[in-house]
Amino acid sequence: AVTSLPGGVVCAQRGPSGHFQGARRRRVSEITVQIVHGHPSVDREAEIYAQMLSEAGVDKGSIVPPQGRAPMRTTFHVAIDVAAGKVVGTLYARLGAMHDLTLAPFVEGEHRLPQPICEAAAIAVLPEASGRGVSELLYRSVYCFARREGAASLAVMVDPLTLELFREDYAVMFRALGPVTSHLGLDLVPAGEELHTLEDGLRRLRPDFYEFLVRPFSDVERVRYSL
Repeated sequence: AVTSLPGGVVCAQRGPSGHFQGARRRRVSEITVQIVHGHPSVDREAEIYAQMLSEAGVDKGSIVPPQGRAPMRTTFHVAIDVAAGKVVGTLYARLGAMHDLTLAPFVEGEHRLPQPICEAAAIAVLPEASGRGVSELLYRSVYCFARREGAASLAVMVDPLTLELFREDYAVMFRALGPVTSHLGLDLVPAGEELHTLEDGLRRLRPDFYEFLVRPFSDVERVRYSL
């Protein structure tokens, strides 16, 4: 399944990291983010199950598919340059309990987060798309997904410099959940925080970036999520 999330255009002044700083904007080709979700084997299993029951004379309206992976628990957020018709970035996210996440082995016990947790597990952006706000659109997509799917916390596995950038440039006040370890050839640290704590910090410290993050929500959703 594919869900479109209007990304609009976010291209702003770049700091040393190349990240959004919210000072200025210039018009460039529109970038949108689509959310791709679903599990082919589980979906096919449900189809076979329904077909077998139907052949046995069970009314289709009463068929309850077998329990498999919860819907939309694993998602890929895909940034697309509309004019070029080209994918320029993607982010892989997971939603579940701590033991469901890729960073679980690296989190120390005393730093556990409220569940369910949405994990931004991996991100990739084309070098030629640098400075166009692709990373920000992808992280916004994951944040909106987390809120809409009922996550209590948000988590990432990043290098120490990126964690510092989240905190210093964006005022996204993730806290380290464990020590820095070598993982996949990189020095990485698990980090995260409760969603309401992140939102409170952004409202105080970076209201411009906070407004960017909540822009896709409707008025009804803003009331529902106390935004």
